[in-house]
Amino acid sequence: MIRGKTLRLSAACACAAMVLTVTSPARAANSVLLSALLPGLGQAQEGHYTKATIFGSAAIISWVGVFASQINYAQSVDKYEDEKRTYLAYRDQLDQGTVVKQSDIDGTYQAMTDAFSKADDEEKWRNIFVGALVVTYGLNLVDIILSRPDTGEVKEPATSMEIQKDGFRVVRTFSF
Repeated sequence: MIRGKTLRLSAACACAAMVLTVTSPARAANSVLLSALLPGLGQAQEGHYTKATIFGSAAIISWVGVFASQINYAQSVDKYEDEKRTYLAYRDQLDQGTVVKQSDIDGTYQAMTDAFSKADDEEKWRNIFVGALVVTYGLNLVDIILSRPDTGEVKEPATSMEIQKDGFRVVRTFSF
């Protein structure tokens, strides 16, 4: 019976030690995870509300820009494909001996090239918004990682790897 109580007491001490050592790193990891999900959430959790607003707004604007430009790009591509089908249909009509006005062919060709140019422009805007989104997420994560307060104390890493001649060993350090 005494052995069972000792084992439960040891388990309780180990759990308490884990809670004490994991509290601040878990919060930091939680902040990074939140920032990875939506820029600014980690900053908001850390109390940096101005940064949270800036990163969150930039992400939302970038996401809206990506979706809007993707929709416009898809519509422009559809328009181009329709004009291209019409233009190629004129060739089939000419091959069959059907009379087609040159002005219709020229007008369709012009509409096709205009649609292609518009699709190209929409693709550039989409790429700009995707780039802005990537930069926003990247800066956000760099900020949340680098903005942790420096306590000045030197800590050994909680997890380390020791290389040995026949392999390696992962070591987890607990302190309390």
